[in-house]
Amino acid sequence: MKKIFLSLALVGLFSAVSYAQISQGTILVGASSNLGFSSTSFDGADDNLNVFNIDVKGGYFIIDNLALGLGVGYYKGSMGDYSESATSFGIFGRYYVNGKIFLGAGYQSEKVEDSDALGSIPLEVGYAAFITDNIAIEPALGYALGMGDNESSTFGLNVGFTLYLNRN
Repeated sequence: MKKIFLSLALVGLFSAVSYAQISQGTILVGASSNLGFSSTSFDGADDNLNVFNIDVKGGYFIIDNLALGLGVGYYKGSMGDYSESATSFGIFGRYYVNGKIFLGAGYQSEKVEDSDALGSIPLEVGYAAFITDNIAIEPALGYALGMGDNESSTFGLNVGFTLYLNRN
């Protein structure tokens, strides 16, 4: 019974993947924000850091359903009476399942005002809801794991708009 269920699941997955795809050569250009729904917890801290951010990214589909690209971001955060701002630069990869569900990962370097740059590994899972053939609204859950001296983790809901150029 388990083998039958597994076989049916694999056939369904491959059918879904082959049904819709985003073709090689497509270019994506997008912007997203967490709209204030992000909360970061730090080791040993009692308060959470509340953040508003805006991210802009551009990528290229090197093969069907797989895009690689660059991103730039800005955020303004506050924790109690303290506030800070930062800029970020990074690389990302996104894989699309059925041309709509995407899984993403990357590396990001953040420069917070007068401190050294901090690194993190952002992960995301989301849905590309196409409102036209080339424009999608993309809600996504994101998680970023701090690296090195950046002992933080961030979980949030992002909403973005993405333009897919040359999409077949």
